[in-house]
Amino acid sequence: MPLYRTLSGLLLLPTLALADLPRFEPEPGLQAQVQRQGERYFLQQPDGSSLELTLPEGNDAEAPSFDIEDYDFDGHPDVAISVPAGMVNSAYHIYLYRPAKRRFERLQMPPALMARVNCSWLSELQPNNEERALYSHCRSGPRWYYDAYRFDESGAPWLYKTLHVNQGYDPDVPVFFPVFEKTLDPQGRIIASRALDDDDRPQTWTVPNARLYLHQRPDEASRTRAYLVEGDVCAVLEQQGNWLLIRYASRKGPLQRWVSLDEAYGLARP
Repeated sequence: MPLYRTLSGLLLLPTLALADLPRFEPEPGLQAQVQRQGERYFLQQPDGSSLELTLPEGNDAEAPSFDIEDYDFDGHPDVAISVPAGMVNSAYHIYLYRPAKRRFERLQMPPALMARVNCSWLSELQPNNEERALYSHCRSGPRWYYDAYRFDESGAPWLYKTLHVNQGYDPDVPVFFPVFEKTLDPQGRIIASRALDDDDRPQTWTVPNARLYLHQRPDEASRTRAYLVEGDVCAVLEQQGNWLLIRYASRKGPLQRWVSLDEAYGLARP
């Protein structure tokens, strides 16, 4: 059960505290309180010490917001500070509670990790308890993008899901899927992929011709004897130019193979 219990009777320093700043128990019997002194914010730690909180870069004209959530899914509430960043995005700093130390520490996102994601800072955070993943959302142009992080046993974040933009647009290819969701393992290997529409729903593709042969790889030489027929509906997992990696729910179970769009639409390639 989450330990987000509001406290009463907490002794506060009058020059630091505001009534609307959060106070909570990171674990039973231990107290924490966000406080303010002028333009600076502090976190009163369970051991009585005070930790100055750094504000994310953003709109300085608005006061920061504070949220108490379990962002790393360890059963203890953490502190998030957010400020507006641009028209629709927000920027976040997170302070995670470390139960072994009984202290809060700022979550430092490794630069090498942030270089691989869509959102270059933590933005519009949403913990997903079912997936035990922390989603960060940011808008670029007409579309919202997201990255999802999980935490290892030491509390360090790793990239669990991210959106990948397909840069292989070719006007001569009859079907183009622009965005794919990639799922990764802790070592950074892609273990799943699927095409998404503008509302982040999985995309499908319907076979347009009477018989479409399946391939082991995206090349003509790997054609198998198996084929799909007109009207078969497939999940789209990947696109490489005029090739689609599809998954089809056959009577013998899921079938994952490559298909040629040239063959599907009767196109001749030089």
